[in-house]
Amino acid sequence: SIATSPPAAWRAARRAYRPIACYRPSRMMAQINDLGIAVCLAVGIFVSMNLALNVLFMLYRKRRVAQLSDPSGIPLKFHSPDDAPRTFKQFAFRWSAAGATLLYSWVGFFVAGYVYMVFFCWLSYAPQFGAPTFALEAFGGWNGLMGPWLVIFTAIHVIGMALIMLWEALRTRFMIPVDSMTEATHVMIEEDVPFQTDEELVDPDIVGGPSMRDVKRVAKTLSQRYKRAVARTVVPISRDADGTRCIEYTCVRYVHSESDDCFHPTGAVQYTAPQVHAALRSGGLTAAQASSSLKTCGRNEINVYVPGILESLIKEFSDFTYVFNSIGTWSYMVYSSWNIGIFWLLMTVGSGMFRSLFIVRPNQKKIHQLAQLHTECEVLRDGKWSIREAGDIVLGDIIAVDGSSATLPCDGVVIEGSLVVNEAMLTGEPMPIQKMPVENSQGASITKKNEAYAGTMCMQSTGPHNGRAVMIATAVGALTTRGQLVRMVLFPTSVRFKYTDQLPTVYGIICIYMVLLCSIYMSPLVQLHSWIAVYLMVVNTIAMCLSPMLPVSMVMGQSVTATRLENAHEIHCLQPGRIPIAGKISTMVFDKTGTITKDGMDFDAVVSVENRTFSDEVHFHPDDTEVAEAANRAAVASQVPERLRHALACCHTVTSLKDGTLVGNQVEVSMVRTVGWSVEGDVLTSPSGDEQLHVVKKLDFDHCRMTSGVVVRCSRTNNTEVFVKGSYEKVQSICDPASVPLDYVPKTQAYAKQGYYVLGIATKTLPPGLSQQQIADLTRDGLEAGLSVCGLLLFRNEIKKDSRKAIKELRRGAIRSVICTGDNALTGISIGRQCSILPENARVLLGDLGPSGAIEWRDPDSDSPQTQDLNGPEFEECKLAVTQGAWRYLHRNPSELEEIWYRLVIFARMKPEDKINVVKYFQSRALVTGMCGDGGNDCGGLRAAHAGLALSDAEASMVSPFSSGRDGKSLMTVVDLIREGRACLSTNMATFQYFIVYSFMLTTIRTILLIYAAVGLGEFVWLTMDVGIGMVMVWTMTQSRPTKYLCNYRPTATLLGPRTITAIAFPYVSSIVTLMVCEALLWRTEWYVKLNPITDIHLLASLWMLRGDTYDSALGMLVLILGLVNTAYVNTYGGSFRRNIAFNYGINVVYMIFLFSLAWLLFSTPTQFNCVYRVNCDMQQSLDARELAPLAAFSAGGVGGCFLGPQVKVWQREMTEHGWGPDFWLPDKEQGCLPPPGYGTTPLESEEISQFGCVGPNNCYPEGFKWEIAAVLFVFTLANHVFTKFVLQGCVAERLRRKQRQRDDKMYDHAHEDSDSDDESGIETSHSSTEASDEDLRVSQRPICNES
Repeated sequence: SIATSPPAAWRAARRAYRPIACYRPSRMMAQINDLGIAVCLAVGIFVSMNLALNVLFMLYRKRRVAQLSDPSGIPLKFHSPDDAPRTFKQFAFRWSAAGATLLYSWVGFFVAGYVYMVFFCWLSYAPQFGAPTFALEAFGGWNGLMGPWLVIFTAIHVIGMALIMLWEALRTRFMIPVDSMTEATHVMIEEDVPFQTDEELVDPDIVGGPSMRDVKRVAKTLSQRYKRAVARTVVPISRDADGTRCIEYTCVRYVHSESDDCFHPTGAVQYTAPQVHAALRSGGLTAAQASSSLKTCGRNEINVYVPGILESLIKEFSDFTYVFNSIGTWSYMVYSSWNIGIFWLLMTVGSGMFRSLFIVRPNQKKIHQLAQLHTECEVLRDGKWSIREAGDIVLGDIIAVDGSSATLPCDGVVIEGSLVVNEAMLTGEPMPIQKMPVENSQGASITKKNEAYAGTMCMQSTGPHNGRAVMIATAVGALTTRGQLVRMVLFPTSVRFKYTDQLPTVYGIICIYMVLLCSIYMSPLVQLHSWIAVYLMVVNTIAMCLSPMLPVSMVMGQSVTATRLENAHEIHCLQPGRIPIAGKISTMVFDKTGTITKDGMDFDAVVSVENRTFSDEVHFHPDDTEVAEAANRAAVASQVPERLRHALACCHTVTSLKDGTLVGNQVEVSMVRTVGWSVEGDVLTSPSGDEQLHVVKKLDFDHCRMTSGVVVRCSRTNNTEVFVKGSYEKVQSICDPASVPLDYVPKTQAYAKQGYYVLGIATKTLPPGLSQQQIADLTRDGLEAGLSVCGLLLFRNEIKKDSRKAIKELRRGAIRSVICTGDNALTGISIGRQCSILPENARVLLGDLGPSGAIEWRDPDSDSPQTQDLNGPEFEECKLAVTQGAWRYLHRNPSELEEIWYRLVIFARMKPEDKINVVKYFQSRALVTGMCGDGGNDCGGLRAAHAGLALSDAEASMVSPFSSGRDGKSLMTVVDLIREGRACLSTNMATFQYFIVYSFMLTTIRTILLIYAAVGLGEFVWLTMDVGIGMVMVWTMTQSRPTKYLCNYRPTATLLGPRTITAIAFPYVSSIVTLMVCEALLWRTEWYVKLNPITDIHLLASLWMLRGDTYDSALGMLVLILGLVNTAYVNTYGGSFRRNIAFNYGINVVYMIFLFSLAWLLFSTPTQFNCVYRVNCDMQQSLDARELAPLAAFSAGGVGGCFLGPQVKVWQREMTEHGWGPDFWLPDKEQGCLPPPGYGTTPLESEEISQFGCVGPNNCYPEGFKWEIAAVLFVFTLANHVFTKFVLQGCVAERLRRKQRQRDDKMYDHAHEDSDSDDESGIETSHSSTEASDEDLRVSQRPICNES
């Protein structure tokens, strides 16, 4: 408030605050006295000297680098927690006192400058809050105080951003590189960022000219340099008590090796089968060996560091986001708007503390607890068993494994006995797995069947040591499987996606826009008469343009969707960042067994072979009733020949728990249950007890051979028999041709076409008299040579009841589905037809590798062995299935694959690495690829996919970012995930569009008002935009649920695509047009009086919150708020991916509140509420607003004060004419906002002062004008709704999509169905698969694609 009388003290203060007429450089310095200039010079001298010293140090460092023998670094062996290959290098550095002093001098300057900034910001409010006035007096007033303040403010924020963004790179820059790790005190670990290997998920139809390519090239170069700078980590070298030099990186311990002078990871070792047995025979490690191993590898612990509260807060606030928030906070705070500054400060500090102390730190504690394992184990050392803590276990220790749900303390290889473990943590599949001992022979190899993993639960342990199995430790600490899981959570793989990749470009465009605004503010167009006010206006504009709520809103939408996935769909999500990526899936890769089909298989029948002839099928009952089991056992005993009966009883890896539960592969469990033989260790007994088989040697399943087997000795005949089981093709290839039935191939293929899972069994009898050791020493090649076909096993694998429905839903959603299975191709084709991946009557060609080394294509529905022409007119449109050999051939010959890849639907006999290659190939086609499997051998593919869904009962596993066991592992969870992903992506794009519109609309309207009359908006307008709309309404935007069905195109994910730009441009342009129309209507009226608060009533530029008491600013407020709430609302409409907005109750309530409030502000007579927002307000109600105590207390001067409307000009001119001086008179609330008596001013009741029923200075509108403005605002609102409804989501968009489809058809021919692009209309085009029936295509065009 400004006094009505001119006492000497106040006149002095006014002179200190008095603005100057313009802000040429010479006049700028006139606002700063000698003390201010000295402060600015001190800052400049410090920065200049420090920069000079930095340059000298860098030149010295450059000389040292030139003297290095190998400046390229030493490769660092890195154990990636997610199996993704990554390349690292290690560099030796020595700490430098000079370098550290220079680096931390910048940190000290930042801290000291920040303290100065906060303290002197408080002192700038001395007259208002009773703070000491010495600073204002010493610096010659507010302008003099603010000059050096702004210099320091700018310097510390620039330095702060550089320190935070490049801290690790700067640390190395201020250290001295050395040649040897022996001299080093620190190791810099740098990741080789593969810039050229990641496939860009680009839109094929979005192209740019040469200039755009040049811009992209420059941007990419800068991006690469920045990524290299931030891909560095400096790790201090520590020294153990025994002198061992080591470092710890990503929880892994690295020990210095004198021999090659570099650091190597420790904690894992590989043994051969003879070595592990020799270790057991030798009595385990000696005490000296254990001590040496402990010295090298450290304790068997996973060290997860949990920072303290203070350290957590420092780490949280040491982020670029908070530096940016600091700019906005303190620029508002010092610019006479302490209330907005305090709000920003509370919001920033509160959100940072909440995230740090209630989200990040508790999560770190949980991970720390997950990493802990407090248990005791029995360990063999020096030939004696002793009890030791799990942390004392070292590599090579022999451990007796406890059963009864004990957690394994380390990774190891089973030497004797067997284990039954639950590996749900690894595969997501809680099915018990049996671990067998590794054979004691030279030719034996250690496979997954012999390996047990840390963190898995041992359900049963049987063996020679007090009834327990023994294993040898092969990995300890962070390199165990459990450690890898912890590291995967701590150091997750970054998720690259189109809109996150394009955000820097968007920010670059906004920066160009900010430069334009800044140039306008610095030009004569804006006359604030204070360079300090102009500078603060520029800083405020930066805070408005780059809203910190934009990334927060995206994370908020993903978190809401992740919660909904968990609660509504029972889909567990480990990586919320992948949810919107799931919304862009265009190709879905499915495993068959346990995914499309049911988990278990019913053992349906056997077909024996005798004298090269197939016997009749022997069928079994699938029921679990006692009657059915008795009938099955009787059939096996009476109808199945002895050799095949023995094969059924022993050729498996099934074992039984103490309660009789069978454990093992589900196919084999089904077979053993049907046969009815009991399993007790290595002894198998028939139901009648008259037959008994003793297992001599087991042949575990080999992915390369695709076979498994067993060697048994029959107690009745004493014969030693070999049985080998595998795919019927493999069994045929390893058997003596003289034993194979002549109709073997057509018979087996006929079964496969019927949907059977067909296995072949072969057998032979070993020569008598072989000892146990001789049999153990026989190689697998020898055991599998000379076999004879024994019979076929037929398993019925029924598809899940909802698999067909799920696949049809995906097809309607323009998602191409393929099967990638380890099963036979004919079975895959049969299942594909059953579940509608293949139309029932579609022609299919099966490709297999022929004798010539080329692919031979045959019609699997024909009995003719004749090869077919793939491109012949008869098969030109048919779908293709390929075997493993054919796929590998195509993968090696990309030109041939390029011709047919979009026709490939069935991939058969795929090994885990083949599934990974299939997924990665689709990704190389710029397709967002998802995969769904049941764990196990799908793990690699699930991890490689953009969005992998493991159908698992486990809540979380290492398998994939998503997992679900809902409704018996229903395939509909895939549909639900994609529905939620599309809705989440749409929400993310909606909030992005809102904040970009916010940035442009707010700053443009503000600039227009500044240029026209240097007016602003009321302080509570800003608070309403930041809180009411920017937080509350945006939060309600994220609450929209997905549509019930998938639409036949995907939401756009590009921030620079036509649809996104259109959705931003229309509300922005329409708001500016609306403001211009409203202003034109205002300017043509007779009662309108233009008011420039700075030049007309001589208001100080710093008192911006009092510059909104004009007719123009009231219109600006109405248009701005209405434009923002309209933008938020129409972007939540729903449409093809989100439910109708009517179901989002929150945003409807908030929208109605805003519309009602705006209508009230426009049509009501002056009220206290009107005066809070300075619309239709007068002097009396503005003074009465002080009764709104909370708002008045939180106001920086607008609420409860005088209303400085255009009529003040009349009184001020009259006061000057009557001798008031030397300063200009302004109303004072202590004097009732009236001129002092005796000056002969115009009476309050005069129409020149009070009009339209308002008292005193006001900005009230007459009734007719209100209805004119209401009509314009109504048209503005209606236009936004109509544009969104009928252009972005309606018939216009559909017409453009149809045209884009036609262009795609001409450009891509048949490949158009797999396009993952955003069309030129901005609406993503991707069409229903061509194999869809007419009925399915009609269904895909149902109006469910636009429910709103």
